[in-house]
Amino acid sequence: MSVFKSGKKRKPLHFLWGIMLAAVGLLAVVVYSRRGSCNLQEDDGRMAEDLARLSAQSYESVLLSMHSTQSFQEEDFSVFLNQDALIASHCILDLAELSDYLDCVFRSGNGISHVYLSLDPELLWNAAGGNSRRWSRSLSEYLYPYIEAHPDVPFEVLLPYPYIDYWLSFSEKKLDSLLTLYRSLVDGLCAYPNVKTYFPGQEFWLMINPDNYEESLFDVNEIVAQKLFLYTFCDAVYQITPQNGEDVLRSLRETILREKNSPTRYPDLSGWSLVLFGDSILGNFDGSYSIPGYINGLSGATVYNYAVGGSSASLRSEKGSDFPMVADSFLAGDSLVSKGCRVFSHGEAPEGAEGRKLCFLINFGINDYLSGTPLENPSDPFDITTYKGALRTYVSRLQAAYPDACYILISPTHIINQEGDIPLADYCSALQEISEEMDTFYLDNYDSFVITQNNLWDYLSDGYHPNERGRLAMAADIMYFMEENLP
Repeated sequence: MSVFKSGKKRKPLHFLWGIMLAAVGLLAVVVYSRRGSCNLQEDDGRMAEDLARLSAQSYESVLLSMHSTQSFQEEDFSVFLNQDALIASHCILDLAELSDYLDCVFRSGNGISHVYLSLDPELLWNAAGGNSRRWSRSLSEYLYPYIEAHPDVPFEVLLPYPYIDYWLSFSEKKLDSLLTLYRSLVDGLCAYPNVKTYFPGQEFWLMINPDNYEESLFDVNEIVAQKLFLYTFCDAVYQITPQNGEDVLRSLRETILREKNSPTRYPDLSGWSLVLFGDSILGNFDGSYSIPGYINGLSGATVYNYAVGGSSASLRSEKGSDFPMVADSFLAGDSLVSKGCRVFSHGEAPEGAEGRKLCFLINFGINDYLSGTPLENPSDPFDITTYKGALRTYVSRLQAAYPDACYILISPTHIINQEGDIPLADYCSALQEISEEMDTFYLDNYDSFVITQNNLWDYLSDGYHPNERGRLAMAADIMYFMEENLP
């Protein structure tokens, strides 16, 4: 395929814009070269199959990408956006190939409602031979005309979000040059009112965990891909514009240089198997960006997550999944519980984890608080319908079954509403009392944690559940606590 196809004329506006970018925005990138880059593309041979599908099938939106689309699901477009989408499988090599795709899309006879693109500034620069004039010309020849010719079709562009090792591979000078490319592409695209551009790549929770990625530094797993889909195409959380672009890219630059000069260190817990019991704080988020997922990905521990959303320490219903029921099933080796357990990393069942130490982490309290569960029954200290009675009963049963294991009781964090009939702080105090009584470790996430009543919305998504930043903070808190306190 030739670098520039004939028959497509550049409009004066695009030509002038290209000259301006070449003269101003891309001066810094002359020092950038492909040499030493981690981001190289090879032809995967799937383009012809894609073009045949685009010509023959019915659809109203398309996703075209320079990186793998394997983790993105067409069903998500249908469920969340009510769009019949076609996701191309070929990793597009350059804008000339993208032009072939867009020609096929707009000539297919389908009523196109949205075009979703995943574009990589570094790959575009490499395809242009590291030449600023060719970079600008390729955009003006192969992309901008389609955007301008279809003003009623939204073009939504997702920029890369690679694992942190990609960014760390660059010298500071090359990093600055690459970020200039990002800024230039954002500015050029956002000159069109029907274009939105998204960049989740500055998010530390995303780039820091190797378990978020599969096969390459750029391809996230299916669960993370769906989260990014929701955050970008549905909620526009990570939209980047000429107005916020400088701040976003500066923040990324600061993160990369900080990690290059003083890398964040996470404890090595690869010798541990962890069994988690709790409520939605631990149980409602699946995959690598959950609290158990962060622990596994960053520390190497094998994690067995038995936390269930909506559960309490106390028994509220025989039909529920409160701590007494889940713990009983766990101790009995119930296959239903085993099937429901989400295991992070590969390992044997906890009782068969030879060569690894075993630790139980128990985190209940918020649902007991919201339900107004009594703290204790003075006449029956083992009353499992009370907070302390249930904890006392089932921590002792776990200790009897696993006498050599370590046990950590983890308090709730601050939440938006914590002044019920029995204040949340009282449940935290009761948990600490049980920890002392049962001779376990106690992790105080209420009085001695980064989440306070003054910064709830920095770490919580809805006033109760931690967001990505909050889950990473809680996972790190657990890992450091284990490293510092456990034998």
